[in-house]
Amino acid sequence: MSQPADAGVAIHSAAVASLALERIVRSPASLVENLPIGIYTCDREGALVQYNRRAAELWGRAPALGDPVIRYCGAFTARDCKGNAVAAEDSPMARVLASGVPVRDCELRVERQDGTKVTILANVDPLFDEQGRLVGGVNCFQDISELVRMKDQMREGRRVARHVMEALPAAIYTTDAEGKLQYYNKAAERLWGFAPKIGEQFWCGSWKIYLPDGTFLPHDQCPMAVALKEKRALVGPEAVAERPDGTRVPFLPYPTPIFGSDGELVGGVNMLIDLSDQKHADAQQRGLIDELNHRVKNTLATIQSLAAQTLRGGDGEFEGRLLALSRVHDHLTRNAWEWADLSVIARATFAPLRGSANNHVRIDGPSVRLKPRVALAMGMVLHEMACNAMKYGALSTPAGAVTLSWRIEANKLHLDWREEGGPAAVVPKKRGFGTRLLERSIAHELGGRPAIAFLPTGVHCTMEIPLPE
Repeated sequence: MSQPADAGVAIHSAAVASLALERIVRSPASLVENLPIGIYTCDREGALVQYNRRAAELWGRAPALGDPVIRYCGAFTARDCKGNAVAAEDSPMARVLASGVPVRDCELRVERQDGTKVTILANVDPLFDEQGRLVGGVNCFQDISELVRMKDQMREGRRVARHVMEALPAAIYTTDAEGKLQYYNKAAERLWGFAPKIGEQFWCGSWKIYLPDGTFLPHDQCPMAVALKEKRALVGPEAVAERPDGTRVPFLPYPTPIFGSDGELVGGVNMLIDLSDQKHADAQQRGLIDELNHRVKNTLATIQSLAAQTLRGGDGEFEGRLLALSRVHDHLTRNAWEWADLSVIARATFAPLRGSANNHVRIDGPSVRLKPRVALAMGMVLHEMACNAMKYGALSTPAGAVTLSWRIEANKLHLDWREEGGPAAVVPKKRGFGTRLLERSIAHELGGRPAIAFLPTGVHCTMEIPLPE
Protein backbone atom coordinates (compact mmCIF):
# COMPACT_ATOMS: atom_id res chain seq x y z
CA MET A 1 0.00 0.00 0.00
CA SER A 2 1.59 3.25 -1.11
CA GLN A 3 2.05 6.15 1.26
CA PRO A 4 0.37 9.52 0.59
CA ALA A 5 2.57 12.03 -1.22
CA ASP A 6 2.46 14.45 1.74
CA ALA A 7 3.63 11.70 4.09
CA GLY A 8 6.52 10.90 1.75
CA VAL A 9 7.53 14.56 1.64
CA ALA A 10 7.31 14.78 5.42
CA ILE A 11 9.44 11.66 5.84
CA HIS A 12 11.97 12.97 3.33
CA SER A 13 12.09 16.38 5.07
CA ALA A 14 12.56 14.71 8.43
CA ALA A 15 15.35 12.55 7.02
CA VAL A 16 17.08 15.57 5.48
CA ALA A 17 16.75 17.48 8.75
CA SER A 18 18.14 14.52 10.69
CA LEU A 19 21.18 14.27 8.41
CA ALA A 20 21.78 18.03 8.64
CA LEU A 21 21.61 17.88 12.42
CA GLU A 22 24.02 14.95 12.48
CA ARG A 23 26.57 16.95 10.46
CA ILE A 24 26.22 19.89 12.84
CA VAL A 25 26.80 17.96 16.05
CA ARG A 26 29.59 15.73 14.68
CA SER A 27 32.84 16.77 16.36
CA PRO A 28 35.91 15.24 18.03
CA ALA A 29 34.98 13.01 20.95
CA SER A 30 36.57 15.40 23.41
CA LEU A 31 34.68 18.46 22.14
CA VAL A 32 31.89 18.23 24.64
CA GLU A 33 33.46 16.05 27.33
CA ASN A 34 36.24 18.51 28.27
CA LEU A 35 34.23 21.72 28.30
CA PRO A 36 33.76 23.33 31.74
CA ILE A 37 30.12 24.12 30.94
CA GLY A 38 27.10 21.94 30.30
CA ILE A 39 26.11 21.51 26.65
CA TYR A 40 23.27 19.53 25.15
CA THR A 41 21.54 19.40 21.77
CA CYS A 42 17.91 18.67 20.92
CA ASP A 43 16.32 17.83 17.61
CA ARG A 44 13.40 19.74 16.10
CA GLU A 45 10.93 17.87 18.35
CA GLY A 46 12.90 18.53 21.52
CA ALA A 47 14.36 15.03 21.98
CA LEU A 48 17.86 14.87 23.46
CA VAL A 49 20.45 14.13 20.77
CA GLN A 50 23.67 14.81 22.67
CA TYR A 51 24.90 16.04 26.04
CA ASN A 52 28.26 16.20 27.76
CA ARG A 53 29.48 15.00 31.12
CA ARG A 54 29.15 18.43 32.75
CA ALA A 55 25.48 18.62 31.70
CA ALA A 56 24.81 15.26 33.35
CA GLU A 57 26.59 16.46 36.52
CA LEU A 58 24.46 19.59 36.70
CA TRP A 59 21.25 17.63 36.02
CA GLY A 60 22.20 14.97 38.56
CA ARG A 61 21.36 12.18 36.12
CA ALA A 62 22.17 10.83 32.66
CA PRO A 63 18.91 10.53 30.69
CA ALA A 64 18.66 8.26 27.66
CA LEU A 65 19.10 9.95 24.31
CA GLY A 66 15.98 10.12 22.19
CA ASP A 67 13.65 9.34 25.11
CA PRO A 68 10.26 10.79 24.01
CA VAL A 69 9.32 11.45 27.64
CA ILE A 70 12.36 13.61 28.41
CA ARG A 71 12.13 16.57 26.05
CA TYR A 72 13.84 19.96 25.82
CA CYS A 73 16.04 19.42 28.90
CA GLY A 74 17.54 16.59 30.94
CA ALA A 75 16.88 18.21 34.33
CA PHE A 76 14.59 16.42 36.78
CA THR A 77 12.80 19.67 37.73
CA ALA A 78 13.44 23.31 36.83
CA ARG A 79 12.15 26.46 38.49
CA ASP A 80 12.37 30.14 37.67
CA CYS A 81 13.94 32.80 39.91
CA LYS A 82 10.67 33.14 41.84
CA GLY A 83 10.53 29.41 42.61
CA ASN A 84 7.74 28.60 40.15
CA ALA A 85 8.03 25.26 38.34
CA VAL A 86 8.91 25.61 34.65
CA ALA A 87 7.17 23.08 32.41
CA ALA A 88 9.26 21.44 29.69
CA GLU A 89 7.11 23.15 27.04
CA ASP A 90 7.97 26.56 28.58
CA SER A 91 11.72 25.91 28.90
CA PRO A 92 14.27 28.06 27.02
CA MET A 93 14.97 25.21 24.57
CA ALA A 94 11.25 24.81 23.79
CA ARG A 95 10.95 28.55 23.15
CA VAL A 96 13.90 28.51 20.78
CA LEU A 97 12.61 25.48 18.86
CA ALA A 98 9.22 27.15 18.55
CA SER A 99 10.50 30.56 17.43
CA GLY A 100 13.99 30.04 16.00
CA VAL A 101 15.13 32.99 18.14
CA PRO A 102 18.05 32.58 20.60
CA VAL A 103 17.47 32.89 24.35
CA ARG A 104 20.19 34.67 26.29
CA ASP A 105 21.21 34.60 29.97
CA CYS A 106 18.15 32.75 31.27
CA GLU A 107 18.54 31.98 34.98
CA LEU A 108 16.95 28.74 36.25
CA ARG A 109 17.14 26.64 39.40
CA VAL A 110 17.61 22.95 38.68
CA GLU A 111 16.43 20.45 41.30
CA ARG A 112 18.05 17.02 41.15
CA GLN A 113 16.44 13.74 42.09
CA ASP A 114 18.43 13.64 45.34
CA GLY A 115 17.00 17.03 46.38
CA THR A 116 20.09 19.15 45.76
CA LYS A 117 19.65 22.39 43.83
CA VAL A 118 21.84 24.23 41.34
CA THR A 119 21.30 27.64 39.80
CA ILE A 120 22.29 27.78 36.14
CA LEU A 121 22.61 30.46 33.48
CA ALA A 122 21.43 29.14 30.10
CA ASN A 123 22.13 30.42 26.59
CA VAL A 124 20.22 28.61 23.83
CA ASP A 125 20.78 28.95 20.08
CA PRO A 126 18.78 27.48 17.19
CA LEU A 127 20.51 25.18 14.67
CA PHE A 128 19.75 25.51 10.97
CA ASP A 129 20.69 23.35 8.00
CA GLU A 130 22.23 24.61 4.75
CA GLN A 131 18.81 25.63 3.45
CA GLY A 132 18.07 27.69 6.55
CA ARG A 133 15.57 25.25 8.03
CA LEU A 134 15.41 24.90 11.78
CA VAL A 135 16.62 21.40 12.69
CA GLY A 136 17.35 21.65 16.41
CA GLY A 137 18.85 23.70 19.21
CA VAL A 138 21.90 23.77 21.45
CA ASN A 139 22.00 24.92 25.07
CA CYS A 140 25.20 26.07 26.78
CA PHE A 141 24.68 26.45 30.53
CA GLN A 142 26.81 26.72 33.63
CA ASP A 143 26.55 26.66 37.40
CA ILE A 144 26.18 30.17 38.89
CA SER A 145 25.08 29.00 42.33
CA GLU A 146 28.06 30.67 43.97
CA LEU A 147 27.35 33.97 42.21
CA VAL A 148 23.72 33.84 43.32
CA ARG A 149 24.84 33.13 46.87
CA MET A 150 27.15 36.14 46.72
CA LYS A 151 24.34 38.32 45.38
CA ASP A 152 22.06 37.18 48.22
CA GLN A 153 24.79 37.92 50.72
CA MET A 154 25.29 41.39 49.25
CA ARG A 155 21.55 42.12 49.47
CA GLU A 156 21.49 40.90 53.06
CA GLY A 157 24.56 42.99 53.84
CA ARG A 158 22.88 46.12 52.52
CA ARG A 159 19.77 45.38 54.57
CA VAL A 160 21.80 44.98 57.76
CA ALA A 161 23.85 48.10 56.93
CA ARG A 162 20.68 50.14 56.55
CA HIS A 163 19.38 48.91 59.91
CA VAL A 164 22.65 49.78 61.60
CA MET A 165 22.64 53.28 60.12
CA GLU A 166 19.07 53.83 61.20
CA ALA A 167 19.82 52.62 64.72
CA LEU A 168 23.13 54.35 65.43
CA PRO A 169 25.19 56.24 62.91
CA ALA A 170 22.40 57.87 60.84
CA ALA A 171 22.58 61.63 60.47
CA ILE A 172 19.80 63.21 62.56
CA TYR A 173 18.87 66.84 63.06
CA THR A 174 15.88 68.84 64.32
CA THR A 175 14.36 72.23 63.54
CA ASP A 176 11.71 74.47 65.05
CA ALA A 177 8.34 75.06 63.40
CA GLU A 178 9.87 77.68 61.09
CA GLY A 179 12.65 75.35 60.00
CA LYS A 180 15.46 76.94 62.02
CA LEU A 181 18.19 74.41 62.86
CA GLN A 182 17.99 73.38 66.53
CA TYR A 183 20.17 70.29 66.89
CA TYR A 184 22.27 67.83 64.87
CA ASN A 185 24.43 64.83 65.78
CA LYS A 186 28.02 63.94 64.86
CA ALA A 187 26.87 61.72 62.02
CA ALA A 188 25.09 64.69 60.44
CA GLU A 189 28.21 66.82 60.85
CA ARG A 190 30.28 64.15 59.11
CA LEU A 191 27.78 63.88 56.26
CA TRP A 192 27.60 67.65 55.75
CA GLY A 193 31.37 68.05 56.04
CA PHE A 194 31.15 71.03 58.44
CA ALA A 195 29.38 72.21 61.59
CA PRO A 196 26.64 74.76 60.80
CA LYS A 197 25.67 77.27 63.50
CA ILE A 198 22.61 76.37 65.53
CA GLY A 199 19.73 78.85 65.08
CA GLU A 200 21.16 80.45 61.92
CA GLN A 201 20.59 77.89 59.14
CA PHE A 202 17.13 76.84 57.98
CA TRP A 203 15.63 73.45 56.98
CA CYS A 204 18.89 71.57 56.55
CA GLY A 205 22.52 71.83 57.59
CA SER A 206 23.90 70.91 54.16
CA TRP A 207 26.18 73.45 52.51
CA LYS A 208 24.39 73.01 49.17
CA ILE A 209 21.80 70.52 47.92
CA TYR A 210 21.34 69.05 44.44
CA LEU A 211 18.98 66.58 42.83
CA PRO A 212 20.56 63.38 41.48
CA ASP A 213 20.52 64.84 37.95
CA GLY A 214 22.64 67.79 39.11
CA THR A 215 19.86 70.39 39.40
CA PHE A 216 20.46 72.85 42.24
CA LEU A 217 17.84 72.56 45.01
CA PRO A 218 17.27 75.66 47.21
CA HIS A 219 17.04 74.96 50.95
CA ASP A 220 13.45 76.26 51.12
CA GLN A 221 12.47 73.54 48.61
CA CYS A 222 14.32 70.66 50.25
CA PRO A 223 12.38 67.66 51.67
CA MET A 224 12.44 69.01 55.24
CA ALA A 225 10.99 72.37 54.12
CA VAL A 226 8.22 70.59 52.19
CA ALA A 227 7.39 68.36 55.19
CA LEU A 228 7.07 71.37 57.53
CA LYS A 229 5.03 73.43 55.08
CA GLU A 230 2.67 70.56 54.22
CA LYS A 231 2.72 69.12 57.77
CA ARG A 232 3.25 65.56 56.64
CA ALA A 233 6.02 63.00 56.83
CA LEU A 234 8.03 62.29 53.70
CA VAL A 235 10.47 59.68 52.51
CA GLY A 236 12.81 61.20 49.94
CA PRO A 237 13.21 62.25 47.33
CA GLU A 238 16.85 61.24 47.02
CA ALA A 239 19.24 64.20 46.98
CA VAL A 240 22.95 65.00 46.98
CA ALA A 241 24.70 67.11 49.63
CA GLU A 242 27.68 69.18 48.55
CA ARG A 243 30.26 69.85 51.24
CA PRO A 244 32.34 73.05 51.48
CA ASP A 245 35.33 71.17 50.00
CA GLY A 246 33.31 70.29 46.88
CA THR A 247 32.78 66.59 47.57
CA ARG A 248 29.24 65.28 47.19
CA VAL A 249 27.31 62.65 49.17
CA PRO A 250 24.05 61.05 47.96
CA PHE A 251 21.49 60.64 50.72
CA LEU A 252 17.87 59.72 51.37
CA PRO A 253 15.93 61.99 53.78
CA TYR A 254 13.14 60.98 56.21
CA PRO A 255 11.66 64.33 57.33
CA THR A 256 8.83 64.08 59.89
CA PRO A 257 6.89 67.02 61.43
CA ILE A 258 6.54 67.06 65.24
CA PHE A 259 3.26 68.22 66.81
CA GLY A 260 2.56 69.35 70.35
CA SER A 261 -0.16 68.03 72.62
CA ASP A 262 -2.48 70.70 71.24
CA GLY A 263 -1.89 69.50 67.70
CA GLU A 264 0.15 72.53 66.72
CA LEU A 265 3.36 72.12 64.70
CA VAL A 266 6.36 72.60 66.97
CA GLY A 267 9.20 71.46 64.76
CA GLY A 268 10.55 68.57 62.75
CA VAL A 269 13.11 65.78 62.82
CA ASN A 270 14.99 64.50 59.82
CA MET A 271 17.15 61.42 59.37
CA LEU A 272 19.58 61.39 56.46
CA ILE A 273 20.76 58.00 55.24
CA ASP A 274 24.14 58.15 53.49
CA LEU A 275 23.71 56.22 50.23
CA SER A 276 27.38 56.18 49.24
CA ASP A 277 27.93 52.56 50.29
CA GLN A 278 24.68 51.43 48.69
CA LYS A 279 25.55 53.11 45.38
CA HIS A 280 28.98 51.48 45.45
CA ALA A 281 27.51 48.06 46.25
CA ASP A 282 24.96 48.34 43.43
CA ALA A 283 27.68 49.32 40.97
CA GLN A 284 29.87 46.47 42.22
CA GLN A 285 27.02 43.97 41.79
CA ARG A 286 26.32 45.18 38.25
CA GLY A 287 30.03 44.97 37.53
CA LEU A 288 30.25 41.39 38.78
CA ILE A 289 27.34 40.26 36.62
CA ASP A 290 28.63 42.13 33.56
CA GLU A 291 32.10 40.69 34.04
CA LEU A 292 30.74 37.16 34.38
CA ASN A 293 28.67 37.46 31.22
CA HIS A 294 31.64 38.97 29.38
CA ARG A 295 34.00 36.17 30.40
CA VAL A 296 31.51 33.41 29.63
CA LYS A 297 30.81 34.81 26.17
CA ASN A 298 34.52 35.33 25.45
CA THR A 299 35.31 31.78 26.58
CA LEU A 300 32.54 30.33 24.41
CA ALA A 301 33.71 32.37 21.44
CA THR A 302 37.29 31.12 21.91
CA ILE A 303 36.16 27.50 22.19
CA GLN A 304 33.97 27.83 19.10
CA SER A 305 36.93 29.29 17.20
CA LEU A 306 39.24 26.48 18.31
CA ALA A 307 36.68 23.86 17.32
CA ALA A 308 36.13 25.42 13.91
CA GLN A 309 39.87 25.75 13.23
CA THR A 310 40.55 22.18 14.38
CA LEU A 311 37.75 20.75 12.23
CA ARG A 312 38.98 22.66 9.18
CA GLY A 313 42.59 21.68 9.81
CA GLY A 314 41.82 18.06 10.68
CA ASP A 315 44.88 17.76 12.96
CA GLY A 316 42.94 16.32 15.94
CA GLU A 317 44.57 18.73 18.42
CA PHE A 318 41.36 20.20 19.81
CA GLU A 319 41.71 18.56 23.23
CA GLY A 320 45.30 19.76 23.68
CA ARG A 321 44.36 23.30 22.69
CA LEU A 322 41.41 23.27 25.04
CA LEU A 323 43.59 22.05 27.92
CA ALA A 324 46.17 24.76 27.15
CA LEU A 325 43.42 27.36 27.31
CA SER A 326 42.18 25.80 30.56
CA ARG A 327 45.65 25.99 32.17
CA VAL A 328 45.92 29.72 31.49
CA HIS A 329 42.36 30.21 32.77
CA ASP A 330 43.28 28.41 36.01
CA HIS A 331 46.34 30.60 36.50
CA LEU A 332 44.35 33.77 35.84
CA THR A 333 41.64 32.64 38.26
CA ARG A 334 44.21 32.20 41.03
CA ASN A 335 45.18 35.84 40.48
CA ALA A 336 41.60 37.16 40.39
CA TRP A 337 41.80 37.54 36.59
CA GLU A 338 44.14 40.50 36.94
CA TRP A 339 47.39 39.01 35.64
CA ALA A 340 49.29 35.82 34.80
CA ASP A 341 53.03 35.18 35.06
CA LEU A 342 54.77 34.43 31.75
CA SER A 343 57.20 32.04 33.51
CA VAL A 344 54.31 29.95 34.85
CA ILE A 345 52.64 29.88 31.43
CA ALA A 346 55.87 28.85 29.68
CA ARG A 347 56.65 26.02 32.10
CA ALA A 348 53.05 24.80 32.07
CA THR A 349 53.26 24.63 28.26
CA PHE A 350 55.98 21.98 28.35
CA ALA A 351 54.80 20.12 31.47
CA PRO A 352 52.51 17.69 29.55
CA LEU A 353 55.23 16.73 27.02
CA ARG A 354 55.92 13.03 26.65
CA GLY A 355 59.04 11.15 27.74
CA SER A 356 62.26 13.07 28.22
CA ALA A 357 61.30 15.99 26.00
CA ASN A 358 61.18 18.28 29.03
CA ASN A 359 64.89 17.63 29.62
CA HIS A 360 65.63 19.25 26.25
CA VAL A 361 63.79 22.51 26.93
CA ARG A 362 65.57 25.57 28.32
CA ILE A 363 63.46 28.45 29.62
CA ASP A 364 65.11 31.73 30.55
CA GLY A 365 63.41 35.01 31.35
CA PRO A 366 62.30 37.29 34.20
CA SER A 367 58.94 37.13 35.90
CA VAL A 368 56.52 39.18 33.78
CA ARG A 369 52.92 39.87 34.77
CA LEU A 370 50.73 39.75 31.68
CA LYS A 371 47.23 41.13 31.37
CA PRO A 372 44.56 38.44 30.74
CA ARG A 373 44.28 39.12 27.00
CA VAL A 374 48.04 38.89 26.47
CA ALA A 375 48.35 35.83 28.74
CA LEU A 376 45.67 33.88 26.86
CA ALA A 377 47.25 34.67 23.51
CA MET A 378 50.74 33.67 24.70
CA GLY A 379 49.43 30.42 26.22
CA MET A 380 47.82 29.34 22.95
CA VAL A 381 50.77 30.40 20.77
CA LEU A 382 53.36 28.63 22.94
CA HIS A 383 51.21 25.48 23.00
CA GLU A 384 51.07 25.39 19.20
CA MET A 385 54.83 25.88 18.88
CA ALA A 386 55.54 23.17 21.45
CA CYS A 387 53.23 20.71 19.65
CA ASN A 388 54.90 21.45 16.31
CA ALA A 389 58.33 20.97 17.89
CA MET A 390 57.22 17.59 19.26
CA LYS A 391 55.74 16.44 15.95
CA TYR A 392 58.11 17.84 13.35
CA GLY A 393 60.80 19.92 15.02
CA ALA A 394 63.64 19.69 17.49
CA LEU A 395 61.75 17.73 20.14
CA SER A 396 60.94 14.97 17.66
CA THR A 397 64.54 13.68 17.90
CA PRO A 398 66.62 12.63 20.93
CA ALA A 399 69.32 15.23 20.22
CA GLY A 400 67.03 18.18 19.61
CA ALA A 401 66.48 21.06 22.04
CA VAL A 402 64.30 24.15 22.38
CA THR A 403 65.40 27.41 23.99
CA LEU A 404 62.71 29.88 25.03
CA SER A 405 63.89 33.23 26.39
CA TRP A 406 62.46 36.72 26.82
CA ARG A 407 63.30 40.17 28.08
CA ILE A 408 61.54 43.51 28.63
CA GLU A 409 62.79 46.61 26.83
CA ALA A 410 61.02 49.97 26.38
CA ASN A 411 57.78 48.50 27.73
CA LYS A 412 57.83 45.74 25.12
CA LEU A 413 58.13 42.00 25.55
CA HIS A 414 60.83 40.51 23.31
CA LEU A 415 60.43 36.73 23.10
CA ASP A 416 62.81 34.35 21.33
CA TRP A 417 62.01 30.72 20.41
CA ARG A 418 64.91 28.75 18.98
CA GLU A 419 65.04 25.05 17.95
CA GLU A 420 68.37 23.26 17.46
CA GLY A 421 69.65 19.72 16.88
CA GLY A 422 66.54 18.50 15.14
CA PRO A 423 65.59 18.11 11.49
CA ALA A 424 66.01 21.06 9.17
CA ALA A 425 63.00 23.35 9.19
CA VAL A 426 61.14 23.45 5.89
CA VAL A 427 58.75 26.18 4.85
CA PRO A 428 55.29 24.55 4.87
CA LYS A 429 53.37 24.38 1.62
CA LYS A 430 50.31 25.86 3.28
CA ARG A 431 49.72 28.01 6.34
CA GLY A 432 48.73 25.84 9.27
CA PHE A 433 46.70 26.62 12.35
CA GLY A 434 49.81 27.64 14.32
CA THR A 435 50.86 30.21 11.73
CA ARG A 436 47.37 31.67 11.53
CA LEU A 437 47.13 31.77 15.32
CA LEU A 438 50.49 33.53 15.55
CA GLU A 439 49.45 36.19 13.06
CA ARG A 440 45.97 36.70 14.49
CA SER A 441 46.85 36.65 18.20
CA ILE A 442 50.21 38.43 18.21
CA ALA A 443 49.95 40.75 15.23
CA HIS A 444 46.27 41.59 14.90
CA GLU A 445 44.94 41.32 18.47
CA LEU A 446 48.00 42.48 20.45
CA GLY A 447 49.61 44.77 17.89
CA GLY A 448 52.87 42.84 18.06
CA ARG A 449 55.46 41.88 15.46
CA PRO A 450 56.01 38.12 15.04
CA ALA A 451 58.70 36.76 12.75
CA ILE A 452 59.38 33.09 12.00
CA ALA A 453 62.34 31.65 10.07
CA PHE A 454 62.72 28.08 8.82
CA LEU A 455 66.46 27.38 9.09
CA PRO A 456 68.60 24.27 8.51
CA THR A 457 69.19 24.21 12.27
CA GLY A 458 65.48 24.42 13.06
CA VAL A 459 62.66 26.91 13.54
CA HIS A 460 63.56 30.35 14.91
CA CYS A 461 60.70 32.60 15.97
CA THR A 462 60.82 36.06 17.53
CA MET A 463 57.98 38.17 18.87
CA GLU A 464 57.85 41.79 19.94
CA ILE A 465 54.69 42.58 21.91
CA PRO A 466 53.78 45.99 23.39
CA LEU A 467 52.76 45.73 27.03
CA PRO A 468 50.12 48.00 28.62
CA GLU A 469 51.22 50.26 31.44
